[in-house]
Amino acid sequence: LTDQERDWLEKGRKTGKKATFRQRCHYILLSDQGQTIQEIANIYQVGRQPIAKWFNRYEAEGISGLHTAKGKGRPAIIKIENETEITRIETLVENSSQNLKPVLVAIEKEFGKKMSKRTLQRLLKKKAGLGSDSERNALKNQIQKSTKKNMRF
Repeated sequence: LTDQERDWLEKGRKTGKKATFRQRCHYILLSDQGQTIQEIANIYQVGRQPIAKWFNRYEAEGISGLHTAKGKGRPAIIKIENETEITRIETLVENSSQNLKPVLVAIEKEFGKKMSKRTLQRLLKKKAGLGSDSERNALKNQIQKSTKKNMRF
C-alpha cells in the first residue's frame, strides 16, 4: 500500500460511518502489516472467504469497493418515484384518514400489494418529506440543543 492508501484506510477505519466499512478497512490494514487471511479471519471470527472477497473488491475498486453495495435489503413494496400509485394511495388516505385499514384493503385489491399499517405510515411520511425516524430525532435533538444554547445566561 502507498502512504496515501494507508492514510485513507486508517481514516476509514477510525471515522467510517458504518461498522462494516470500518472493519473492512481494518482487514486491508492488517494484511498490509503482514497478517495472513487466516489470522485476520481468526481475529474477526469469520471464515477465510469473506476476507478474501473484500481483498478482491479492494484491489478492483479501491477504498470505495469496501462500502456495502446498493440494492441490499428488501425492495420497497411501493416505490416513492411511482407517481401514479402514490397519487392513488394519497387519494385513498384522504378519503379515510382516520382509519387506514380500508386503505390497506384497497391497496391490496388495486395493486396486488400487501403492506402493514406501519409501512403505509412510513411511505406517507417519506412522501411528505419527513424522512426516517432517526432523521426526525436528529433534527429534534439539534433544535433542542440550539434552543438550550440560546437560553443560557
